[in-house]
Amino acid sequence: MKFFVKIYIFALLFVGYTVVCQATIPVGYYSNANGKTKAELKTALYNIVKIHTQLEYYASSAYFLTTDWNPAGYIWDMYSNYQRPTWSGMNREHSLPKSWWSSAPETTVAYSDLHNLYPSDATANSAKLNYGLGEVTGTPEYTNGVIKVGANGFPGYTGTVFEPDDEYKGDFARDYMYVVTSYENYANNWRSTGTSSMLLGGTYPIFRPWAVELLLKWHRNDPVSDKEINRNNAVYGFQNNRNPFIDHPELAEYIWGKYKGQNWVEGATLPDDDIAFVIQPNPVNNELTVKLNNPEQAIFYIRSLSGITLKTGKFSAEGTLAIADLSNGMYILVVYSEAKRKVSKFVVHHE
Repeated sequence: MKFFVKIYIFALLFVGYTVVCQATIPVGYYSNANGKTKAELKTALYNIVKIHTQLEYYASSAYFLTTDWNPAGYIWDMYSNYQRPTWSGMNREHSLPKSWWSSAPETTVAYSDLHNLYPSDATANSAKLNYGLGEVTGTPEYTNGVIKVGANGFPGYTGTVFEPDDEYKGDFARDYMYVVTSYENYANNWRSTGTSSMLLGGTYPIFRPWAVELLLKWHRNDPVSDKEINRNNAVYGFQNNRNPFIDHPELAEYIWGKYKGQNWVEGATLPDDDIAFVIQPNPVNNELTVKLNNPEQAIFYIRSLSGITLKTGKFSAEGTLAIADLSNGMYILVVYSEAKRKVSKFVVHHE
C-alpha cells in the first residue's frame, strides 16, 4: 500500500509539472460570456466553469504537492508562515466555508473542488472556523502573524471575522467569487442565516452589500499574482475548469463593480482604462517595450499562437523585455497589471 501511494503521488507530481508548464486558457473558453453584464454575465460564466471533473476529496493532499508547491521546496500555506515539505501538521481547508452551502456539504460536488480547497496549518484552520472574511479591529482573538480572527472593523458587519495577510487578500476574494459563480445552481442551498455568512442567497448579487465592497477592495488592492496564475493552470490540468476572476480580473467589475451595466468583451479596452498598453516596436527585433503604469509590478506571459507559455516574468522598470531568444514569427503577450488583464499580438523579426 505504501508503495502504491508513493507511485500515485509521483504520478500526480509528474502530471502536475506538465500542467504548470503547458496549461493555459483554451482558445474560445470564455466566448459564450461575451456581450453580457451583471447577473447574465455571472450565469454565462457558471455555464462555462460548472463543467469539470469531480476529484476525490482525500486525494487533495497529493494534488497540493503540485497546485500549492512553493519553488523553495515546501507546501505553500496561506494560513501560516510554516514551511512544511510534507503534509504533517496540515489540514485541507475550504476557503469559502463548506457549511455555507449545505448541511451535508460532503455530498456535493463543491466539497472536493480544488479551486476552493487549500492546504492550511491545522491550528490556523481551527481558529478560522466558518467565519466570513473581514478586517480585524482591536486585539485579535487569534493571530499567528499571517492570519487574524477577531471583531470586524470593515463597515457593514460587526461580528467575528477571518482576515488573511495582505499578500493573499485578493486570492481569497477571487476564490469566493469563483465559488458563488461555479455553483450558482446551489442557489437554494446557500445558508444566508447566521452571523458568519457573507451570502444573501439566490444567484445575484449573492453577496451581502458590505461583502461586495470588501471583496472588490481586496481584489483591486491585491492584483493577480504568479502564484494564482500557476495554481489556476495546475488545477485546470487536474479538474478541467478555470477560475475566471484570475484569467480576467475585470470580470468582477462587470458583475459587481464599476462596470455594472456595461457589456464585457474579452480582450476589449476597458471603459476607463488607465493602463496604456502599446508594444513598441512591432515587429520587434531583440527587445520590446510596453507602456504600462508601474511595469516592474506587472506579470507577463509570452505564448505561442497555440497557447503554449514560452516566457514569463516581470518587466524592467522601463517596461522593456528581451526577446532575442524567440524565433521569427507571431506571438501573444498577456500582461496582468493593477487587477487587469491585457492581451496583444506581436511579431518577432530578427534581421
